[in-house]
Amino acid sequence: MKKYIAILILMNLLTSCEKEANVKLPETKPLPVLFSYISPQDTLIRVKLTMSQPLYGTASGDISDPVTNATIILSSTQGNITLLYNNQSGYYEAMSNTYPIYYGATYKLGVTLANGSFAEAETTVPGNIIPILNASAEALTVNNMPQTRFKLNFNDDGSTVNYYRVSVLGIEYNFPLDTFFSETGIRAIYTDLNNNGKNMEVSFENYGGNNLGQIGYDIYLLNCNKDYFQFYKSIFNYQNGNPFAEPSLIYSNVKGGFGVFSAYTMSKYRLNI
Repeated sequence: MKKYIAILILMNLLTSCEKEANVKLPETKPLPVLFSYISPQDTLIRVKLTMSQPLYGTASGDISDPVTNATIILSSTQGNITLLYNNQSGYYEAMSNTYPIYYGATYKLGVTLANGSFAEAETTVPGNIIPILNASAEALTVNNMPQTRFKLNFNDDGSTVNYYRVSVLGIEYNFPLDTFFSETGIRAIYTDLNNNGKNMEVSFENYGGNNLGQIGYDIYLLNCNKDYFQFYKSIFNYQNGNPFAEPSLIYSNVKGGFGVFSAYTMSKYRLNI
């Protein structure tokens, strides 16, 4: 008898849980998603604008579909400029020769949608360029797989906290006289924690080795601001592929929406092999 009572209690608990699960979910609405990275060295100021998709909702369309009818204004102490939508690129754009981006300056980005909703973000450009002093590439074989190990060094700016990102493009020669660039997939990020004001050496690997016709690499060192670093760090954490890892939130500095508005300066080192 006690066994049957226990079963009935368990069934009642399961039924109660089932009823509690049938709750009305809160209504959500799509919000603007924007991405923009500005630099004094870029010839174009660009903003990518899409809309979020609520987890629970009836919104149609794809999150990658661009919003083409918004008003986007970039402003600073030097005034403001309205970015215009380019149908070919899918970005809102302005030429930097009409509105220069300055080292150390702070910029605000305002986005107004056709329905009147508004999103904004603010970022400050790093104050200088950090040159690469030296770089090397070493061909290795690990577990019978080719790979290339890169090393580069540079002097950290001791007057401020610095955030870095390294990117590498392979330079390939294609007969007779064409040179083109290929992605290596390298997207390493660093901080100057415990190395403030010191000479920093960083190393990273490219799995797969060199491509046929490879003649060298262009290595880029981006001196990023904190917004840039935190956004890419959250992306890397999200994509780490560990199914047992805790859920990772993607960093955003956009009020009234999602995404990132950030800034960087960049140095390049040509490495011939």
